[in-house]
Amino acid sequence: MRHYFCGPLRVSVDAQTHVLHEKVAETLRLYDRRWPAAEQPVALTVVEANGSAPALGRGTFLRCARMVVDSAGDGLHATTISGSQARSRTNAGTEHWSIDVPNAALGTAAFNDVEDLVVLALTSGWRKAGWVPIHGAAVAKDGVCAILCAASGVGKSTLTAAFIRRGWHAVGDDKLLLRVTSEGPELAALQGTFNLHPQTQAWFPEVGELEKLPLYSTWTQKRKVRVDSIWADAVVATATPTHVIRVRRDPSSSALCVRELPPADLFPTLIRQIAVPTERAAASLILRTVAPTLRRVQGLDLAVGNDAYRRADALDALETALR
Repeated sequence: MRHYFCGPLRVSVDAQTHVLHEKVAETLRLYDRRWPAAEQPVALTVVEANGSAPALGRGTFLRCARMVVDSAGDGLHATTISGSQARSRTNAGTEHWSIDVPNAALGTAAFNDVEDLVVLALTSGWRKAGWVPIHGAAVAKDGVCAILCAASGVGKSTLTAAFIRRGWHAVGDDKLLLRVTSEGPELAALQGTFNLHPQTQAWFPEVGELEKLPLYSTWTQKRKVRVDSIWADAVVATATPTHVIRVRRDPSSSALCVRELPPADLFPTLIRQIAVPTERAAASLILRTVAPTLRRVQGLDLAVGNDAYRRADALDALETALR
């Protein structure tokens, strides 16, 4: 059995084969930031399954592209289109997950459904530890902290790198944790890495020849690199959010265009970055975190033109707006 640390979680892995263990470990290493106190235990048991694949569930808890999740007694039951499935139960404070991977799925693209099941287990653990996971990036400097919200592939990582080159610090590149304390909202980092596309080198030559690095996922051309291997002391562990930035592409422009985000767009901008279960109790916990956060932040809309980062002054207007 091996142990991994993913923010506030202490994750133990018991896998039937080395191949299964490496697939699970590959996902856990995406969130490899160890906090001083990792107190929430999560246990993963992963085995090969024989027989026919289970029927997809109804999605009473959550429905994703390749996976549906149902409430099952005191836990969850997730099924995927490849036939992999996972069940959870809680015993003595530890959330136990049993993940079954059918033989037919091994060595195929469907094997990547295991990643979704592991992330589901992590997400459940983060929520039990009092945090809401956000698919987003964040940067901080001089008491200002902006959450960067965009769909995958729009350019959160590139924008984060552009900020760092101007003296900002990264809180996270792809996954953040958010909670509200008696002192207000708090963001915490889960990663000390960047997911950068090789074309980033055209704007930021210090990132090196990214195309020579291995792909970290079969779904993207991005490479995973440690932030501090490029920019020293560029990552901070926590920050208080002050802004939410909606990031979008504008192929008709060659610059960055910033304007105020309409107040009515602030909530949908942030909530789109969060996997919100359909189950009322689970969704309510997320909303009780998001609502007070949004009362403390300002919103900006950023349109990113083609090749905008070639200009040395590309971020001037955005930094002015944040100040």
